[in-house]
Amino acid sequence: MNQGIYDKDLLLARVDFDRNKKPRLKLIEPETDRIYNFTPTFGEDITLEIATAQRFCIGWHDLTTGEEFACPERSEVEKKYEQCPRCQKRTGFNPAFYNAAEGDISAQQIERNQQPHFVYLAYFAENTIKVGISFAGRDIARLLEQGARAALILDEFPSANVARNYEAKISAMPSFCENVKSNAKIKLLEIKFDEVKAGQLLNEARDLIESNLNIRFTQNEVMFLDKFYSNQTIPHGEIIDTTKLESANKITFSGKLLAQVGYILIAQQQDENLVIPARKFTGYKLKISNKITEVELPERQASLFDF
Repeated sequence: MNQGIYDKDLLLARVDFDRNKKPRLKLIEPETDRIYNFTPTFGEDITLEIATAQRFCIGWHDLTTGEEFACPERSEVEKKYEQCPRCQKRTGFNPAFYNAAEGDISAQQIERNQQPHFVYLAYFAENTIKVGISFAGRDIARLLEQGARAALILDEFPSANVARNYEAKISAMPSFCENVKSNAKIKLLEIKFDEVKAGQLLNEARDLIESNLNIRFTQNEVMFLDKFYSNQTIPHGEIIDTTKLESANKITFSGKLLAQVGYILIAQQQDENLVIPARKFTGYKLKISNKITEVELPERQASLFDF
């Protein structure tokens, strides 16, 4: 499946999960606009070498068919963007549609918003439960892409607007947030995941929301998602964020691949666990290798009690 990808100059277009709930990186060959799907193989060696000097448009996505296309103009973009204006218009999707000015919502977005969406709670750690909405046709892909360790779908609603109404009410409650930044997700991975505690807190959260909103949701079961991220127990404890080791406009992430938690890849090298929030580098050129490149890691501070 990954043949023809190694050691090529490619563009990282997307970090997500496929219809079979398998993690993948979507890659574009700049010279031909050919699109590859790279499926990470846990337990095998991997190296990502990312060139950070320039960022390019990741192309566009057809909301109706699900097809992906390279940017026809192969545009370079400012580092704060991942799409050029043309491809953004071609896609026509704004995840914060409820904040868009009247008339600024595309026909594609309007059509998508009129289809069923569900409201979910995504559990990252004991004090971090996120509320969100997702297009029901994507199943649990949205939850997997965010890297939730456990999740609870509260209910499905006939449109995005109805679902957003409930999301807004829930996010106004002090126990829930609408966003978890990538640096926070990395730090939360250091905490040992407690499945029993996660299930208990998610069920308690549903009870709290039902009480506050005077509503009864469909009694869905808590989902535990680690099985989609790895074929082994996901490591915890101190980890090294390789984005902080950038040198000469290049980031190298390398080691034996252990997991892909959402868009965060975890590998082991030199008895250390390394991570990279790969989605931060969509639009950047990279090379993938199935060999390990030794990374210069920061020295550990010695304990006062070491002899």
